[in-house]
Amino acid sequence: MSSTSGPAKHEWICILPDHEGALERRMEVRPDHLKALAPNVDSGLILFGGGYMESVPAEGEGPKIKGSVMLAYAESKEEVVQMLKNDIYSKKDVWDWEKVQIYPFKSAVRKPL
Repeated sequence: MSSTSGPAKHEWICILPDHEGALERRMEVRPDHLKALAPNVDSGLILFGGGYMESVPAEGEGPKIKGSVMLAYAESKEEVVQMLKNDIYSKKDVWDWEKVQIYPFKSAVRKPL
């Protein structure tokens, strides 16, 4: 790799549990969250993301989301943390930062939906 290509980027798996009782707050700001994610998806900073649930929703029932999982592609963990701290889920106290986990990650398999 040439020195003009810039620092190497790495995958980062982000596990972002919600605060207990944050589901209503999450759903209120979700449209803003999704809209603000678009530039990070377009730039390649976010490779995938979504909410994890308490259980599979029953017919006619909304999802009981307990947190988010995201795969970021960045030069450093600090870059990922900065992006996540600027997210409305952080600003509106949806994600429980005392329980957030961010690890270097290496995809072995990744298939588009």
